[in-house]
Amino acid sequence: MILGRQIKLASSSREIMKIYEYIKLFHLNYPNYNWWVKKCKKELKSGYKKVYYIQKDLNISGVLIFQRHKKIDNILEIKNFRVSLMDKKKGIGSLLYDSLEQYAKKHNFKTILVDTHSDEMIDFLLGKGFNIIEKEKLYSPLQIETILQKNIGGNK
Repeated sequence: MILGRQIKLASSSREIMKIYEYIKLFHLNYPNYNWWVKKCKKELKSGYKKVYYIQKDLNISGVLIFQRHKKIDNILEIKNFRVSLMDKKKGIGSLLYDSLEQYAKKHNFKTILVDTHSDEMIDFLLGKGFNIIEKEKLYSPLQIETILQKNIGGNK
């Protein structure tokens, strides 16, 4: 717990709706983001995607949405990782990530994979032991995403 905030793995429809409303606010120049957010809500409700979130009182401070890789069972993918602007630099991103890594180890994942175009996020992930494996135009011909991975147990 940091500064009276509590981290949770969302399980109820009420929690998922609150997270849905939160992530709608963070477009960050991804094409078709609104479509993805609606799809994400359905996948969270079905359990296909999972989400750790942290809040203080009734306000969400950050979320980390993740899922099992579609083709490789022992890879966990981070799909959306956001911390509110006023809550940055307070250790919330680290708490969310550390919870995810514990989850990954507990469920026998070998690798965590993520893509981003944010220099701030790249620096954060490099600090957590990730390695850059590729740079690619994943979502838009105008924007290069950096793909990073962290091996957390044995070989892939």
